[in-house]
Amino acid sequence: MRLMSQMITVTQTESQIRACWLGKNIGGTLGGPHEGKSGPLELTFYDPVPDGVLPNDDLDLQLVWLHHLRHTGARTVTPELLAQAWEKHVRFPYDEYGYGLRNAALGITGSARGAMDNWFGEGMGAAIRSELWACICAGDPARAAGFAWADAVNDHCGEGVWAEVFLAALQAIAFGGGEKEALILQALNYVPEDSLIRQAVLHCLNSWQEGSDWLSLRNALVERYYNGNFTHVVINIAFTILGWLAGKGDFAHSICIAVNCGMDTDCTGATLGALMGIHDPNCIPDAWLVPIGEAIVVSPEIVGIKPPLDIDDLVSQTLALKEQLTDAQPQLGLVAACRPLLENTAFAIPCRFSPISAEAFAANTSPAMTQSKDHPLPGHWFHLNGEFDGGDYLALSFELKYEGERPLEVMTYADTETSVWVDGQRLNHFTTEEATRNPYFSASPHRAGAYRTELPASHATSRRLTVAYRRKHNGEPVDAVVAVADAKSHLWIPDALARKH
Repeated sequence: MRLMSQMITVTQTESQIRACWLGKNIGGTLGGPHEGKSGPLELTFYDPVPDGVLPNDDLDLQLVWLHHLRHTGARTVTPELLAQAWEKHVRFPYDEYGYGLRNAALGITGSARGAMDNWFGEGMGAAIRSELWACICAGDPARAAGFAWADAVNDHCGEGVWAEVFLAALQAIAFGGGEKEALILQALNYVPEDSLIRQAVLHCLNSWQEGSDWLSLRNALVERYYNGNFTHVVINIAFTILGWLAGKGDFAHSICIAVNCGMDTDCTGATLGALMGIHDPNCIPDAWLVPIGEAIVVSPEIVGIKPPLDIDDLVSQTLALKEQLTDAQPQLGLVAACRPLLENTAFAIPCRFSPISAEAFAANTSPAMTQSKDHPLPGHWFHLNGEFDGGDYLALSFELKYEGERPLEVMTYADTETSVWVDGQRLNHFTTEEATRNPYFSASPHRAGAYRTELPASHATSRRLTVAYRRKHNGEPVDAVVAVADAKSHLWIPDALARKH
């Protein structure tokens, strides 16, 4: 029996790849201006109508892979090879991207790079770059899933990896056509039984088949799967599938439903646009192409690559990479859970702990730390519970080191009331309600909101950072992340707190 990939003609595949990249640009440009909105929205077309395609990391990062693999002549794909491309060409500070760059700078390699100390390990950043692997593995979901794993583990873990594996398999299968429901179920074979991705997709599929309307189902998915971070992969994958099912084959209606669900709208729109282009390359109406054309636009944070001139050039390069990697047989590897480190591994963060009084927590000068003891942290993301030792307030003191004069910021994300001092002077205080009012506020320097504190200029290369937390009334652990970043680029300064073993 012939493989599905052997039954797909070259001409057909080229047409589908072209529609894939067109759909990617359309959906990303539709959703881009609305990223982070909680929804539901009421879009029926671009709003605002653009004058050209918008740059989008969804495509940018795949162009980096394409450039690096083509220029190195690679005959296989590994996490290490893609990490080289990332470190050379990507300057995004966003969420898991920034964490991945930090881990690389700390010497963490392979699949551990995306798993270690990564608050955003289950973000959307890997799921959005599945199309390249599907296009070079048309009709062969197992190979597409293997490539997707090697890609995703660079900056993701847990559901963040399984999301890209699922989408790459689904899009590879879609090259052969067929009923949407059957394709979805087949792609889920590459995802573990206990995966939340699997559960959310099946929830969406089963509810839709039972006769739910898209808005009611969207609200039910939010109620069950939304975790407070609009980029979390589980809810956004469910929205993508919902748009495909509810749109009933109508390209415009489908991508508008996905985007109108809200959350990570550029990603859901772009991913669904690409999937629909693969599944039916004739489904894209001309009206959606007129405002954006067929140009390829790259974000300024992507450096040192020569992007394709236009969609046709991108199709040609994709087909060339498909031929180049013909003999590669990638396999799924280990996928680590997304959680704080429980013990020291590649690095530790020297820290002193001390219980403090309510008066010290509110004081303008940093607490005296009279009962302090050394307590190295295994990572920047940590849980605090027993450390309070029966008191209501706990202070952590760090030595902040860096080279050269530059504007700095510290990020002290926590899910409880927090006070921040630098060199003894109180610079920030926020309640949980104040800090989490905006859905963009999260544990990433570029969108930390109230959690971010710009440091006063100083010629010193060593400073003292003190952060105090209030015990949570419900007795649950305090979940916290501490980071030091460049105030202009928001990129982590990797060794400002961490010390390699």
